[in-house]
Amino acid sequence: MPDEIVTKGDLPHWYVPGAAHFVTFRLFGTLPRDLLDELRQQREAWLKQPLAKGESRNQQRERVHKQLFARYDRYLDQGAGECWLKDPRVAALVRRSLYHLHGKQYDLKVFCIMPNHVHVVFVPFPDVVDASRIQVIEKSEARKAEADGCETHPPREVGEQSDQQSPLSRIMHSLKSYTAHEINKLLNRTGSVWQRESYDHWIRDEQELERIVHYLNGNPVEAKLSSRPEEWFWSSAHDRFLFDGDTSGWLRWE
Repeated sequence: MPDEIVTKGDLPHWYVPGAAHFVTFRLFGTLPRDLLDELRQQREAWLKQPLAKGESRNQQRERVHKQLFARYDRYLDQGAGECWLKDPRVAALVRRSLYHLHGKQYDLKVFCIMPNHVHVVFVPFPDVVDASRIQVIEKSEARKAEADGCETHPPREVGEQSDQQSPLSRIMHSLKSYTAHEINKLLNRTGSVWQRESYDHWIRDEQELERIVHYLNGNPVEAKLSSRPEEWFWSSAHDRFLFDGDTSGWLRWE
């Protein structure tokens, strides 16, 4: 297994240099507190169960992580909470921002902008990180996050435990801070735009990448927003179709 930086939180959170990472980030307030409480209780119950045959504790945590994400994403697909990303101006801003960081901070693989959340797969560019310096955001950083339009004190949930040292966390802070500021200007509002916590998962191999890309491209179809992946305007499936008329090549590990 490649070298990894593990940031401990309610659920496993890994940054693995050189690996593709699948990240889902959502708009502020899109999941109700009772659902988050239910997910935490379900997680605790599942983690108390005996390990499956041949399963390690880390593998169990990863399995539970995926099961909870499936529920998390199904709920978001119902259009819960604010859906500012339905506004073409807002969706276009997020898409431009994703492309802007391509070649600078990461190698962008695939993305899909849904009405209240964003899926993206990218490979963060290598960076030197001292794992001993990884730490949870303290109150001073939380105040900065609030100024950037991100929630400061969310309940812990499925997803990333924030740290300020890994390239993955710095990328997400950059993306969310800039877009939050610009979205607030577009909508003539103030306050939080993104939930501070994000779901993230490092992709183990090409087969898992293909499964995730297939899931991600099919998300608008599953949510009944389009009949085909390439018809959803706010996605890399649409953009790749425009470029070469064929989306199958996007499934290959490049």
